[in-house]
Amino acid sequence: MKIKFSLFFAPIFLLLFSLNCGKKNNQKVYKQFDTIESSSNNNQKDAISPEQGGNGFEKNAESLGWETNTNPKLIGDPQAIKGGSLTLKGDDDFPPTFRGVGQDTRHQILSLLESNVYETLLSINYETMQYQPILATHWKISDDKLTYWFRINPDARWSDGREVIAMDVVATFNLLADEGHGDPNTYTLYGDSFELPLIAESKYIVRIKSKKVDWRTFIYAASSAAILPSYYLDKVDGAGYVDKYQYEMLPGTGPYILDKNKTTKDNNGVIVLHKRKDFWAENLYVNTGLFNFDTIKYLFMDDELLEVERLRKGTMDMYVIWRSSIWAQNFSPEEDPLVKRGLLMRTKVFNFLPGGINGLAFNTLEEPYDDIRIRKAFSLLWNVDELNEKLFFNEYEYAKSYFNNSPYENPTNPDPKYDPIAAIILLNEAGWTKKTGEKWLTKDDKIFEFDFMTSQSTERIFTSLQQDLVKVGIKMNMVTLTRQSQFEKVMKRKFTVHWQGWTASMFPNIEGQMHSKFSEAEEVTNITGMADPAIDKRIELYNSEWNMSKRVKIAQEIDSIATRLYHYAPGWHSAYGARVVHWNKFGMPKSGISYSGNWQRLIDMWWYDPDKEKELHKAINNSSMTIGTGEINIIDYWNTQKK
Repeated sequence: MKIKFSLFFAPIFLLLFSLNCGKKNNQKVYKQFDTIESSSNNNQKDAISPEQGGNGFEKNAESLGWETNTNPKLIGDPQAIKGGSLTLKGDDDFPPTFRGVGQDTRHQILSLLESNVYETLLSINYETMQYQPILATHWKISDDKLTYWFRINPDARWSDGREVIAMDVVATFNLLADEGHGDPNTYTLYGDSFELPLIAESKYIVRIKSKKVDWRTFIYAASSAAILPSYYLDKVDGAGYVDKYQYEMLPGTGPYILDKNKTTKDNNGVIVLHKRKDFWAENLYVNTGLFNFDTIKYLFMDDELLEVERLRKGTMDMYVIWRSSIWAQNFSPEEDPLVKRGLLMRTKVFNFLPGGINGLAFNTLEEPYDDIRIRKAFSLLWNVDELNEKLFFNEYEYAKSYFNNSPYENPTNPDPKYDPIAAIILLNEAGWTKKTGEKWLTKDDKIFEFDFMTSQSTERIFTSLQQDLVKVGIKMNMVTLTRQSQFEKVMKRKFTVHWQGWTASMFPNIEGQMHSKFSEAEEVTNITGMADPAIDKRIELYNSEWNMSKRVKIAQEIDSIATRLYHYAPGWHSAYGARVVHWNKFGMPKSGISYSGNWQRLIDMWWYDPDKEKELHKAINNSSMTIGTGEINIIDYWNTQKK
């Protein structure tokens, strides 16, 4: 943890205090202006003055208080080869929409599609903690930290050839804050954070006013909002957008475009993306070595045996492994000759990927889970150490924080171990007792019984929990549903106890997951009904604190309080960023993935190597040929595993 903190803390502290150097811009405000389609020539750019973001802007930008980054740190490899295709699993179930905004959008495949097809104004390199230009070339923050400006790159283009303009940012924020799209986490965040509508000061300059001094609002504006075209959004409101673009993707500025003809939504569905030949940012320095594949195919299946077989048959190129037994057994050199001969490779990448909360989530709006004694008893009845040893091949670590693997984790968090005797005492104190000769705990003549949602691939994990609960008198009924169906029920709060894991961020949105204003809402990440005044108070402090060291301490205090409320019985998390089995035909950077990236960065950063594929085909046709050792390819570029 000391190593992680030192790498993380120093640069971000400098970042957040180096970005507020601009004085307020007093230029005339243009709420509307000509939005005629433009070609790639400079005639229209020449018509915009340098002060308004046109040609010549860069010469005087620094003197006017604008920031930029002309030397961003690369995460891609300059030696990467462009071309080829990548086929991998997208998710268990085909997504209910292709939208990135609105109801039914909390699926990892949708975040993947959004990052493939659209772009944000800026990106953040989490190793250096520096902002890097994407759609915007420059930015600045007012002295009072309430107003932000962004200058759009005049070269930026949508996939239909139209120019990206400031009004696109205005329209995107209007959509994000529109309650009609049905995602309260999103519309509350953007509606509460910004004065809307934003102001387009010129064709290329947009001004964003924050409602409060909150360091995260700049991040939301700069690197969280995927910008969409105003000439589509201006024709619909939030509800209309959800209805009209269920399985349509608006033109994007990103490297890929959806192939609607090859994308199918049947039981063996596939989403196909093609690299844009006219990708406007192909030659931007920051994109060096990125977005290398010509075609990306996402397959959908909820059958691990089928997934293994598809990889071995070559209909998948890469298989991100979630189940440790498949990693340790199915793809061991002893079990798989393809692995032994090096045709299939096992690659594990260690980095500083932060982990979110993981465990048994309790709906505290329902009895008896509104009683902390019940929740704590469950944490003592879940033998995670045994799971890790018997089912997970000791691949994981105990997840006892809302911010695992990050500086925000409080080292004093409770570390509950399997202790059924202590659990029974708590259950008895809460009024649940077992009568002589009875099998189940009862209270007010009702047995302690609950339904627990599982899927085909996770049922085995919870069988031991079910058996341990029976021993103390709790009846757990496992109900098999698809993961998508489970998630939909959780988002509607139609559960009592559910195994839930969340992804995390280097800049955690604690408000969305813990603030009391979300405690009874649907379609939010505060699924447990967290509503604690002490946490609310610290969230407000956390949101307004621009000093990183102070903010870390506040988050650690929140973590300490929250974990002791036992809204989750702690589960497990991984210390690595990616664990994948793949055909030995790919090149990869020395880091494997980015500093804090997950497996999704494999798609951006790896590449197809035609020379490796030639050797691979030779080995496929010659059973005596080997092209590797069969050992696990460990990438630990940042030496995270040094003790």
